[in-house]
Amino acid sequence: MNQEYYFMDEKAENLTPLELKIMRALQENGRLSNAELAKLVGISTSSCWNHTQRLFKIGAILDVRARINPNTVQRGTVVLVGVVLDRSTPDSFQAFEQASGDLENVLECYLVAGEVDYFLKIRVKDLAAFNRFHSEKIIALPGVRQVRTFFVLNEVKTDGMLDF
Repeated sequence: MNQEYYFMDEKAENLTPLELKIMRALQENGRLSNAELAKLVGISTSSCWNHTQRLFKIGAILDVRARINPNTVQRGTVVLVGVVLDRSTPDSFQAFEQASGDLENVLECYLVAGEVDYFLKIRVKDLAAFNRFHSEKIIALPGVRQVRTFFVLNEVKTDGMLDF
């Protein structure tokens, strides 16, 4: 599940104000064509293409994707799950991360400090679907000692964007 990030902090210093403007525009609307983006940031299309490709290459832009309405694909229920592992070793962390990353309903997985080792963000159809997923998948993950489940009642903010 570990995602490779090629973007390093020292490279952030090398981002130009123009590239930051490109990143802001794409973060707000990833569907912009190169021509629309170039016009928006005030440069030629070829220059815009070169800057955008550089941002992808150095890992400043990770990807561009569509946000799907989860209800249209029967994934309207969000569950946050805190997981406590039975051991805190690099091997147990690696095994858990690999296995949880392979589960299709797990959207996000975070190693955290505090009362639990990991938080999982899961989307399922409903409570019954989560019950099956919990009993068949979550508690079967490597090293799981304890699971704490939080059902999301209302998704207040789901479109967070980075402010830079």
